[in-house]
Amino acid sequence: MAANLSCCAQLLSQTRVRHHLDVEQSLIRMVFVTQHYRNLRGEKLAIAQIATLDDGRRCRVTIERAFAPGPNAAATCLALCKAAANTPLVGVEFDADCENLRLVVETVVEDGGLTGRQLLSMVDSLVEAAEAWQAIVDAIDTATATPVGQSGAQPSHMAA
Repeated sequence: MAANLSCCAQLLSQTRVRHHLDVEQSLIRMVFVTQHYRNLRGEKLAIAQIATLDDGRRCRVTIERAFAPGPNAAATCLALCKAAANTPLVGVEFDADCENLRLVVETVVEDGGLTGRQLLSMVDSLVEAAEAWQAIVDAIDTATATPVGQSGAQPSHMAA
């Protein structure tokens, strides 16, 4: 049985997760207050989206524009890819059009259909990753913002 947005909305309602079904854009939005994660506006809010793809054979939960790549996009992407490799279910994608990073959890929906527990697990994993990965992004931004010689360390060619 394929998953559809109405089914996902019903599963969210049954578990009392507040959400908005956007029929025009074919997705569901949920807003979560966070402790560490800050969206691109600096707010401690994560906006997760659910979409069903491939005629309902895939369910995808994302936080679009989760992180800015910062002054060193390659370092940010690499650090988040390493974090994703150590985090079950959650991946990171670079969106070249918007020049930012999105967090993604995706699953294939088999014959049995999507359960409420599966959907909540996807959403929880995504928001938890955003919370944990904020520290990674902050550390990269801080490291690239600190000019050489100001951190107390000297470049290797200047060591005594």
